[in-house]
Parts: sequence; C-alpha cells; structure tokens
Amino acid sequence: MVEIKELRSIELSSFTIISTAIAVLFSIISAILISILIALLMPAGSSVIIYLIPTIVVGAFMFGIYNFFSEGLLYNLLAKKLKTVAVAINDGKEIVKISTTETATMVSIILTIQVILFYLVSVLVLPLLLSTAMQTLMFSGQQAMAYSIYQLLIVISQPVTIGIVIFGTFIISFVFVLLGTYIYNFLAKKGRGIVLNLNDENGLTSIESIDSLKLAIAFAIISGLLGLIFGVIMVFSGAPIATALGNILTGFVGGFIEAYLVALFYNFLAPKLGKLKIELIDYKIN
Repeated sequence: MVEIKELRSIELSSFTIISTAIAVLFSIISAILISILIALLMPAGSSVIIYLIPTIVVGAFMFGIYNFFSEGLLYNLLAKKLKTVAVAINDGKEIVKISTTETATMVSIILTIQVILFYLVSVLVLPLLLSTAMQTLMFSGQQAMAYSIYQLLIVISQPVTIGIVIFGTFIISFVFVLLGTYIYNFLAKKGRGIVLNLNDENGLTSIESIDSLKLAIAFAIISGLLGLIFGVIMVFSGAPIATALGNILTGFVGGFIEAYLVALFYNFLAPKLGKLKIELIDYKIN
C-alpha cells in the first residue's frame, strides 16, 4: 500500500545531533587519510599531523552543529510558507517517489539563505583575516603574494561577485536537485528506492535504520548521472575529456562510498545518540 506523506517539520535536536556525529566520523576518516598522505609526501612535515587531526575534527564538530541546526530550522520556518517535500512510501518502508519542484525549491532556498548568512559573517571576519595575512607577507618580503591577496579581497567584496554567487547558488542547486529527484523517481519505479525502517513515536516518525546498500546504489547512480551531465558541460566548455571522465567516475564511486558510510554510521549511532525524528502528515491536495 502506497501512502503519500508530507514532511511537515524536522525535530531539530535529533537532526543536529545525529547529523553532526556522522560528519565528525567522516572528518576523522578524512583527517587520517590526509595525515597519511602528508607523512608519505612530506616526511619532514609530519609534526603538523599532531595539530591537523584535532583541528579538522573540532572544526567539523563546530561547523556541523551550526550547519545542520540552521538547515533544520530554515526548513521548519519555510514549511509554514511554502509547499513542503512530499514522499510516497510503499508498505511503510520504501520511498517510491519524491516531489520534484517542491524539493528543489526548498533545498535551493535553504542553501541560498545559508550562503547569504555566510557572506554576512565573512564581511566582518574575512577582511580582518586577509589584512593580517597581507601584513605578515609584507613584513616577510612576499609583496607579490600580499598583492594577490589584496586583489582577491577586492574581487570578493564587489557587489557583482556577491550577486553572482548568491544567484548562482540558487540556480545551480535548484537545477541539480530537480534533476536528482527525477532520476530518483525513475529508479524507484525500477525497484531501486531507498528503504527506511520507520516507527511512530510520540506523534513523530523516527527513522530506526536505513538500508545501506539501497541508499548507496541510488545515490551512486544519481551522483554519477549528475556527474555525467556536468562532465558533458565541461567538455563543451573546453575541459579535457579525461577530466570529465574522472568527474563521472568520482560521482559513481564516491557517491556509493559516501552514501553507504552515511547509512552505516547512522545505523551505528542512532541507538546510542537518538534516532532522527520527523513530522510526517498525510498529504493534502489544496
């Protein structure tokens, strides 16, 4: 039996905690891989690893709390004004369809708002950091590099640059999310939909576990096909074919690994930190 549900809201604490924890695990893996690479390529700089690993992990923890809390909060606020994401769920487990335009609109607006907020913060912080870097380089005799940083500061502070970044974020995220949902819906018709173990809990729906392989296959195909589209654009823009092929391969392989690890980490962490809770209500046609 297929039920159409509307994602009315996201429980902020559970979303922030579990998402940040997953991001921290990814940061630990990344920090270890980067440290190994540094040790192999620059043995003399191995002492940097002592500072690198905690910096990456703590940075991921702090950024994760801000990023995921703001994403959930923005979704809940926008859900009161816009059409929310709707999903069709078969037998209470398999997601067989996701609303396309509503999902793309919601995601692109949230990302655009986050970019604007990041810019407002960077207006205060970034010039100070770059000015400090410029002074340090000037005193050390690196006038050329200091001038390059000055030029960068001029470029990123231009209203045209800011407008392009904000407008580009909305358009690119809307187009790619829209394409991604269309691809997913096609895959779901072929029996490749994501399978979740859902449970009702105090008026909310908790995600008990995620089928790792189903998620990985779906995400790999979506990211690979999006990489193919981007690769074709790159080739027509003059990029080498090898670069485009690398982008496509990265989409398939990287998408599979990333999605599989996300589900694996979620299934491991959810019983310990708390499961993600969302408000799913029956979809109503206005």
